[in-house]
Amino acid sequence: MTTVRETTLTCPVCGTIFCGPVVMSYSSAGQDTDFRPHFLGLDALPLMVHACPRCCFAGYESDFEKVEPAVKRFVLTEELRADEIIGGEEREHLRGSSKYMLAARCRAADPAAREIEVADLYLRAAWCARSENLRDREQQCQSEAVLRFEQALDTGSVEANERPTILYLVGELYRRLGMFDVACDYFDEALHSAEEAGDPHLVALIQQQEQAARAGQSENMVIK
Repeated sequence: MTTVRETTLTCPVCGTIFCGPVVMSYSSAGQDTDFRPHFLGLDALPLMVHACPRCCFAGYESDFEKVEPAVKRFVLTEELRADEIIGGEEREHLRGSSKYMLAARCRAADPAAREIEVADLYLRAAWCARSENLRDREQQCQSEAVLRFEQALDTGSVEANERPTILYLVGELYRRLGMFDVACDYFDEALHSAEEAGDPHLVALIQQQEQAARAGQSENMVIK
């Protein structure tokens, strides 16, 4: 079960003090095939990221300890373009997908950020959007995530032990986006990489999802 407590955060960009939840513990049982965990009880995912209700700087709790000057300028000069994400939402009660999208933009503005970190935030935004029944937003975030994951693979910034999983995830995101030929290309590469790594569970998952892609299936699926 998910347990939370309230904490007080100070925005490192504008100095606003606000309250937010901190996830103390959680349990999960199963995953979707893009690794979205199934939480027991309260969904912990939207509670793991925070957004300042004033300037909309967003990130994990640790991101509120300090901020890079480039990120601060990015937020204060409104390059963040927060309104196009949050629309008419109350800033004190943003959707999980909105918070993760804001966090992804803030992270991307940090010159030291890794593409895979930004990709992961967009992936989590897509997970939240699925739970929120916002299909267009889910696909938008999947597209952003897959682009960043590909850039990370192309630049060699993915650790060798992570490469089979990231290759699979790119294929799975393309499957969900209905781009089946591209998905199969990545699944083939992921399969070779997973076999070399000696990961039978990942091999089985790749084979299952490649079969789904070849059958033209783009719907959400669960790891069996």
